Amino acid sequence: MHHTLLLLPLVVASFLLQQDHASADCEAAPACGNLTLRYPFWLGSSNQTSSSPCGHPAFQVWCSSGEQSVASLKGSSIHVLAINYTNSSFVASHSRVANGDDGVCRTDFNMSVSIALSPFTISPRNRALCFLYDCNGTVPVPSGPDGEEYVNATSSCHAPIYAYLGGTYYWDRPPAIATGRCTYSYVPVLGSEAAADMTAANYSRLLKDGFVLEWEAAGVGDCAACEASGGQCRYDDAGAGAFWCLCPDGRRVGSTCSGE
Repeated sequence: MHHTLLLLPLVVASFLLQQDHASADCEAAPACGNLTLRYPFWLGSSNQTSSSPCGHPAFQVWCSSGEQSVASLKGSSIHVLAINYTNSSFVASHSRVANGDDGVCRTDFNMSVSIALSPFTISPRNRALCFLYDCNGTVPVPSGPDGEEYVNATSSCHAPIYAYLGGTYYWDRPPAIATGRCTYSYVPVLGSEAAADMTAANYSRLLKDGFVLEWEAAGVGDCAACEASGGQCRYDDAGAGAFWCLCPDGRRVGSTCSGE
């Protein structure tokens, strides 16, 4: 009995050391192709069996292996093309409409519903690219002060489809356009293209170039302050679900190693 009691503190200490070691195992700046991942993004994989403190689950990126590496949000249809850590945004594409030349044939779905929006939002910097289909033999007639024409975007699709480039994309508000007897959907596309290139005629490339998603920086902790104090940014996925800073001495603090 006495030997068991003496061994207990050693077992607990060993367990805590293993936990701290696991916390320090998060790769600092892993790469996926030309993409460098930094907090709050982190590199995960489909064969992970336990939770990880490397970051918020929504920011977990899987990197496919093969001829060309592809980064996706946890193996979903959302691919990460570029990340801007300064303004907390990233360029993404949806594999349903970005792959191949017939992506326009597959735009008959609600993009906003297909994206797990929390903790991401579709940036108002995007524009709404509209597609009209099932027009029952009719051709949509454009209206509005800009005089933009509907573009025949049928390509290799089995039925006629028309494209129209609207203004700012609002995930909960469809663009006010003349649809006639057509059914239509709309997807976000980058709004930073040169004015001459931002036309419905470039619908295929606009789909491939993707759209901008943003995250609330305050919701993922002050990683810059943590790193400036010598710490590493982590996330308590299994416990309180909050940001914490792993200090060189093994302490886990809520903000910075120097301030707590």
